[in-house]
Amino acid sequence: MFDLDGNGEIQPDEFVKVTNIIRAQTSTGKRHRDHATTGSTLNSNINSALTTYFFGEKLDKKLTIHKFIEFQRKLQHEISKLEFERFEPDDGKITEAEFGESLVVYAGLNDKKRSRMIKRVKKTFKENAQGVTLEEFLNVQQFLRSIHDIDTALTFYHVAGAAVDPETLRHVGKTVAGVELSEHIVDIIITLFDENGDGKLSHKEFVSVVKYRGMRGLEKSKDTGIAKLLDAMWKCARETKKFNWES
Repeated sequence: MFDLDGNGEIQPDEFVKVTNIIRAQTSTGKRHRDHATTGSTLNSNINSALTTYFFGEKLDKKLTIHKFIEFQRKLQHEISKLEFERFEPDDGKITEAEFGESLVVYAGLNDKKRSRMIKRVKKTFKENAQGVTLEEFLNVQQFLRSIHDIDTALTFYHVAGAAVDPETLRHVGKTVAGVELSEHIVDIIITLFDENGDGKLSHKEFVSVVKYRGMRGLEKSKDTGIAKLLDAMWKCARETKKFNWES
């Protein structure tokens, strides 16, 4: 999408053209695109921090797929670290309840239901609290980023009549997302989404909550374009990389 001349690299002018189109589709862009005389118009010549990062101060560098994928990986890593540190970890760990809260904080659940889920986690691990480390937390974030593929895998289990127990969830995490989830983490997730107390995952609600959570409260169009921009770039990079592997 960004590579207008098809040379496998993105140049600054190509990047600016496409980002301006994406910005124009956001609520902020629609308000300001026709107000060139107000001083608030979206200027394609603005040397933004993102443009400088990708192409250098003099805009004399080119952006490759591999560089963008590495940028995206680092960005996700830093965002996840901020989410973890928001709970002010004690001795490098957050509590099981805090971990549960991180999973449902943007889930759109009503206060009563969310409170019931967190209380269930607190009660279950009250006498056997181990905490959650940053490494475990980051592994879960990587697992959740594959939620669409995980949803497909869990649906197959459901159709086959197999229950989604802790071992199944760990197996899906390893084979689908390439992540080794600890037994403790899986126990917390199962507890959080086990509404009837049978020790199995209510996978439909789990998937629904995680997908909603992924929007980070931005399910309504109220951003200035960065979320759409990064999402579009990531999809393009992923599809291009997939094409290269298959070629």
